[in-house]
Amino acid sequence: MKLKYLFALLAIATLIGFYSCEKDDDEPPASNSISRLYISYSDFNDNPDLTQFNNVVLLPNSDDEENMGLRATPFLSNVKGGNTIYFNPSARLIFQSSINTTVTDTFVYKLNIGETGALSNDNNRIRQGLLRDVRGLVFHPSLDKLYAISNGGGTPAYYVFDRPRGLSEFRKPGQTYHFKNEIVPWDVTIVKSGLVVSKSGTNGGVEIYDNLVISRDSIVQSVEPSKILTVSDAVNIRGMSVDTVNNMLALTDFVQTGTGASATYEGRILIFDDYAKISAASGAISPTRIIKGVKTKLKQPVDVELDFRKDSKYIYVADPISKAVYRFLKTDNGDVAPNATYQYQQPGRAEASIPRGISLDARN
Repeated sequence: MKLKYLFALLAIATLIGFYSCEKDDDEPPASNSISRLYISYSDFNDNPDLTQFNNVVLLPNSDDEENMGLRATPFLSNVKGGNTIYFNPSARLIFQSSINTTVTDTFVYKLNIGETGALSNDNNRIRQGLLRDVRGLVFHPSLDKLYAISNGGGTPAYYVFDRPRGLSEFRKPGQTYHFKNEIVPWDVTIVKSGLVVSKSGTNGGVEIYDNLVISRDSIVQSVEPSKILTVSDAVNIRGMSVDTVNNMLALTDFVQTGTGASATYEGRILIFDDYAKISAASGAISPTRIIKGVKTKLKQPVDVELDFRKDSKYIYVADPISKAVYRFLKTDNGDVAPNATYQYQQPGRAEASIPRGISLDARN
């Protein structure tokens, strides 16, 4: 009889445990959606005896409709003034380069990412003296290679590092490529097996190098693009984002009038709604829409990120002159106000920090 009572008590306890763990119908459904924006700031204090400036900020809820900066988390990486920042889920790391203005810093730094996006420094950095002005970074998961565009030494080139996650000592690049047309390259991404590069200068635009990412040549003096896409009237193209899910391309551009303290700027975002079509042929391309004007607050946009998720809403832009990161709608056109704005102010400083690069981790 005692054994029967024991089994009965165990059954009751099991039922109670089951119902107490069952989710209440009034609770919101669980979501695995991620929208984390990493911002790289160029602020740097070259006096080691003083407090160092945070150079990365994580916005863990960048697609929050009410507050893009909800629970913003500053972080101090080892980079001596942040420039380009890049994240790829397959790499499980963030790569960050230096602005190289206050001090010479030719490393590409690696940051570890926790389950919630929290950052920690990985002291195994990529050491290479040529990396003096890294403007674009992209990682190829299946080849396990990191591609870095640099203007080090005044000769624009891109360098390929094998197995970058494990690099900790000085190593020569596995491959080195120079651009045949002596372009002024800025941003870089990979579409299929092609390297896509944004270029600045008069009538700048995009150059596509088909099959270049699978090339096995170690050193190439010059590589010729497969396709050249020119944007009429473009002057200072910088950032680029190619969204193959929603078939979009975004470029940043700006016009500068004057120099020094009297200089004025007018920034703009160029949006192309059919990337598959324009990338299949060379020649002049025209934006479907242009976001520009006084209401936009854009002055010198240097980096841009499209949300790659299906039917996503937002586009993000870093503007160092405005000292802000802006969020616009992908459907915006003309002189429209940002959908949201984020500015970071270092503790004890009166002015906002200067954003130089952004990288978006958006997954469902």
